[in-house]
Amino acid sequence: MAYIVGLIVLLVLTGTYVIFQKRTAKRQNERSGMNGKVISMESHRRAKQTSGEQLCSSCKKKNGKLIFYAQDNGTVVGLCKDCKAQAKKRDMLPL
Repeated sequence: MAYIVGLIVLLVLTGTYVIFQKRTAKRQNERSGMNGKVISMESHRRAKQTSGEQLCSSCKKKNGKLIFYAQDNGTVVGLCKDCKAQAKKRDMLPL
């Protein structure tokens, strides 16, 4: 009888140990970044702030702000204030 009780206690302790190890391993995987499909929003925000100025699609000059337009074929172009006249001439739609 004592043998059966000892065996049941051993099985319960082993099961508890396995469950504890699985939970610990899961937490460590989350911390170490094993899940590659999820990105941190903080790193995304920092990357957006340090991106710098963009090039105009027409004159290729760096400008602080671009105005984006849709062309007839569906592509999007970013034009500076100097190239805005070209967009009006070609009847592009601002986005």
